Amino acid sequence: MKLAYEISKIALNDLDEIWNYTAKEWSVNQANTYYKQILSTIDQICSNPDLGRTIDEIKQGHRGMNTNFHMIIYKTSKTKLYVDRILHQKMDLRKQLKE
Repeated sequence: MKLAYEISKIALNDLDEIWNYTAKEWSVNQANTYYKQILSTIDQICSNPDLGRTIDEIKQGHRGMNTNFHMIIYKTSKTKLYVDRILHQKMDLRKQLKE
């Protein structure tokens, strides 16, 4: 069964920042392409929630899945995938994911 997904407000903000940065540094076309790739990766995770690696040492019950230069941080329930953050791989995950 494919899970539905919900993106947190902060993860939506992450997406906006990624899009804006990519559009400014490269192009609107590249920003749109990258945005679609991130959403496509989220869709893949919904079909197979175990794709990402566990990050229990950083945030209990969560997984991370890389897509290009970013990591999608998520957790699952029986019916839903919750996307908590979408962070650049060079960011300090512990600092960004403080509870």
